[in-house]
Amino acid sequence: MARTVKNTTEEFLTWLTIERRFAKSSIVSYRSRLRCFIRDVGDIEIEQFGMEHIYKLKQILHERENSEVFISVALASIKGLLLYCKNQLFIPLRFDPEDIKLPKRPRREVLYLQSEEIRRFRESIDTRPIYGLRFRTLVEVLLGTGMRISEALSLNINDIDFQTKETLVVGKGNKQRTVFFSDDAIYWIKQYLDRRTDKNPALFITTGEVPKRLTNQDNTRYFKRQRIIAGINKKVTPHCLRHCFATHLAMNGAPFTEIKNLCGHSRLETTITYYVGITDKNRAREAHAKYLRY
Repeated sequence: MARTVKNTTEEFLTWLTIERRFAKSSIVSYRSRLRCFIRDVGDIEIEQFGMEHIYKLKQILHERENSEVFISVALASIKGLLLYCKNQLFIPLRFDPEDIKLPKRPRREVLYLQSEEIRRFRESIDTRPIYGLRFRTLVEVLLGTGMRISEALSLNINDIDFQTKETLVVGKGNKQRTVFFSDDAIYWIKQYLDRRTDKNPALFITTGEVPKRLTNQDNTRYFKRQRIIAGINKKVTPHCLRHCFATHLAMNGAPFTEIKNLCGHSRLETTITYYVGITDKNRAREAHAKYLRY
């Protein structure tokens, strides 16, 4: 049977999950984009796939006025599948998938919380119910380590060295790095574990008679609800807390090389692109206050 986009998709996504350690959210997004490709362009045989199919996809997406981010993910998903067919399945292709150029994503202002907003968000969490204590613990872990939400939710209790306050996580691209916990994060982890009576190895679990490992979908409503309770007008998400971690390090003078390592960025340029504007703006504000005289 000839290989097509449709009959190769799930195999490709499984490979991304196991070998490349893609997050579940990324897999869901890739699956959705590949289904859209099949619907709009067709279930093309891999050996017959040509650049004309990419042009057709681009035309359709632009006519629908999709965002540059949406288009980029759509192209990345089909490019990734073709590279998988070429490099893993050794299927001869009509063109090099590397020739598929992704649009540059517009640089967006990094969303983070000021120190006062972080204090309000923390203190607004009611830790008396176990789910509230769990949420406070998750917030402290994200703020105190800079982990991605997928990394935090994949932690097992035995992964954490409470003496050295560190753990090993596997991030994007199947890359392993050491993550360090703040004193606050360790404190709240211990508080949370002291309240638990189950034997589930996962650090973050659901409540109920049969607890399971917590998923990011379980957390969405908690972040939205807590933002309102805390009176914060910004969109607070797990990734926002990761930005808080890196941004406050940058504003306090941490070298970008160390922020890169702590965040698990593969390239220093990624770290600089995200956070150098923040530090420049901070310095500009200080200079404005210090030197402007008439």
